[in-house]
This record gives sequence, structure tokens and C-alpha cells, in this order.
Amino acid sequence: MLLVGGCAPWRPVAPVLPDREDLRLDQLVIHCNFDLPNQHRLLQELNTQRTDVSTKLNLPISDEPVHVYLFADSDRFNEFMRHKFPQFPIRRAFFVESDTKLIVYAHWGDRVAEDLRHEVAHGYMHSIVQNLPLWLDEGLAEYFEVPRGQRGLNRPHVDELSAMHAAVRWQPDMQRLEAIKSPADLTQADYAESWAWVHWMLESSPARREILWNYLAQLRKDGTAPPLSVMVRSLDEDPRQGVIDHVMSLRQVSE
Repeated sequence: MLLVGGCAPWRPVAPVLPDREDLRLDQLVIHCNFDLPNQHRLLQELNTQRTDVSTKLNLPISDEPVHVYLFADSDRFNEFMRHKFPQFPIRRAFFVESDTKLIVYAHWGDRVAEDLRHEVAHGYMHSIVQNLPLWLDEGLAEYFEVPRGQRGLNRPHVDELSAMHAAVRWQPDMQRLEAIKSPADLTQADYAESWAWVHWMLESSPARREILWNYLAQLRKDGTAPPLSVMVRSLDEDPRQGVIDHVMSLRQVSE
């Protein structure tokens, strides 16, 4: 491009974060550039989720802020994400953790409640427990993305896993999930299976729930723990079949 007449070189303007509003709800700090009442029912649900996560996982409550940057529409959100995180895939929402900050990026849309429940759950968990394995982090977020009162029953996952079992005799494998280290390597089926293991541990028996509690407590205390698959096998001789039976029983609830 030829510039004449003393004009300054043109440079693209970087998209900016929403910052007009600054709503504080206990641990949540909401940033947005459109009208969003402090008492909006979705914000109240996200604030209540803080206690739900703590109670369900037997964890204390943190006071570390979880910043939620909420864009008015998908165009502005996608433009910002492409500029700020060009390596990220196209998605409706993201959770990002740095050394000093817990951040959720999302946009207002038809599935904003599901998206925010999922990503904010990541924020609440990461504010308490360090080094969560990828599969468990996502499985728990898939559990908490379901509206309150449904005990984490993620019906699309039940349908997908049931169809997989009917078609190819799906066999869950926690050790396989534990070997996945990059979010880019997680498939939709992996998200569903991760949720199934989590739901089985949290909802099938107090003993299995306590194994998960103990695992999270050790991670929180030491920053490391033996693989959860080892701890699960200490209680269940055949945990894979247990998860299959659990999913099949949930299919009856979903119908």
C-alpha cells in the first residue's frame, strides 16, 4: 500500500474486552458491554453453582475471583478470540487459566446458560484444586453444565454412549482417558465418556463418591496423586462394566 500526504500507516485495531459493566457476585466478576441486571436469574444460578460444586465434590469454597468476559454476540466474541488466541479452535466459550488469573470468555446466545455453567465450573474447581487431569476436569464440567436439580444427568451423553454401545459394544477405559494430555485430542465421545465416569462415581454409590473425594483432596494437598483408575480398581473389580450398566440405567430415566 502506498501512503502519501503524511498519513500514518494503517494498523488494524485489536478487538477489546467487554468492560462497561463490572458485576460482582461473590467469587464471580462479570464484565460485559450490554445491559445485564445484577439479579438476572442466570447470574444467580452461576453464583449458586459455587456452593453446588463445593458440596458435591467435598471441597472448600475459594475467594479467588473468576472473571467472566461476556460478549454481546458471537461476531465480537469470535473476532476477539481469533486475535487473542489464534491457536484455539472455534467454540462458543472458553476457560483460560494463567499463573495469576482465572478467566471465562463467552458470548450471549441460545446456549449461553449451558456454556457458562460449564466454563464457570472449571473456574470454581481450578480455584481450589491444582493439576486436575484433563479428562476429569472436562467430565466434571460436563456434569455441572446441566441445570440444577437434575443431578448432573447429561442426556445427550447418555444417548450418544447408548448408541455407541449398541453399534460397536462401547467399552469405557479410564486409563485411555488419563493418557490424553491435549484438549485438541479430546473427541466428543471422550467428553461423553469422561462425564459417564464422573456421574458413575458421584451418583451410583457413597463408596465411589468417597474415592473421588479422596482423590481431589490429595490433589489439593499435594498437587499430585496416584491415577484415579488405580483407586477405582481398588473398590470395583470390573469398573468398566459398572459404568456401562450405569449408563444403560440412565437411558431408562432419559426416555
